[in-house]
Formats: sequence, structure tokens, C-alpha cells
Amino acid sequence: EGLDPTIQSREIVFDAEVDLVSPFLKLATVSRDGAGHMTFACDEGPSLGGLGSAPTPLMYFSAALAF
Repeated sequence: EGLDPTIQSREIVFDAEVDLVSPFLKLATVSRDGAGHMTFACDEGPSLGGLGSAPTPLMYFSAALAF
């Protein structure tokens, strides 16, 4: 399917559900078409009022750019 030269467009849809654990600590569960669920934790550092218990949003963004 991915190598079919007649395919001219694709639609990729991700669903995300985010739960607030504390003011800055969040858990996001992401899936694609209802399958492949992955859960990510995100937090800010203590200097911004978070706990520093998980990567910051900017860390995830930076990693996404590197991939």
C-alpha cells in the first residue's frame, strides 16, 4: 500500500486524551484509528511550578523535530 504510485493523498488521524494530574503534570494517551495506544507524561520543572517528574512539552517537541 505504501509503495503504490497511484496513491496521491493520505489521511492520518491521531486521537489524544489528556488527563490533568496536577497543575503542570499531564498524562496523554494517543492512538491511531483506535489502536496502538501510547501514554506519555509531561511536566514542567520546579522553576515554573511543576514537579520536574517528566519531560517538558518543549523536550517532546524538540525530540519530534529530531525524528
